[in-house]
Amino acid sequence: MSLRHGALMAGIAVLALILGFAAANWLRQPVEPETGAAQSLLSIELPDTENRLQSLKQFQGKTLVVNFWATWCPPCRDEIPHFVQAQRDLAANNVQFVGIALDDPVQVAAFALEMNINYPILMGGLHEQEALRKLGNPSGGLPYTLIFDKTGQLREKIIGGLDQRRLQQALAPHF
Repeated sequence: MSLRHGALMAGIAVLALILGFAAANWLRQPVEPETGAAQSLLSIELPDTENRLQSLKQFQGKTLVVNFWATWCPPCRDEIPHFVQAQRDLAANNVQFVGIALDDPVQVAAFALEMNINYPILMGGLHEQEALRKLGNPSGGLPYTLIFDKTGQLREKIIGGLDQRRLQQALAPHF
């Protein structure tokens, strides 16, 4: 292989790497949800970990934090203790967390018990995985957190894990 050919191949590899990072970053940025997707989410009923149907409508009038997650997702696991603490600290301010797990119900129930999750966990399926895209998450990646204000308007869309500081910043304008 000539030096010129090697340099060309290296240049192509670097360009491919840059384009790959750009595409991955773009897919990690929330986009505008499809019309009606947020309101559809608020009106669906999903089973909880005990197989009882629950609707997000029951939380009308509260700042609602909806977190899509799974037990196999490391950033999801990392952010849950922050959600547990925030639910404890902010419940008096009418803030309600709800998790929608895209996972095996038995594993979710065991994990919820282990982590002392103090907010409702609902079980999602294929429909909710597709809903992620309609709700502004083009890659369908987890975790994905949505914050609705007290009137039910979607105000924040966050792809990726939240630490305590980032969670506080996202919630501050809404209570």
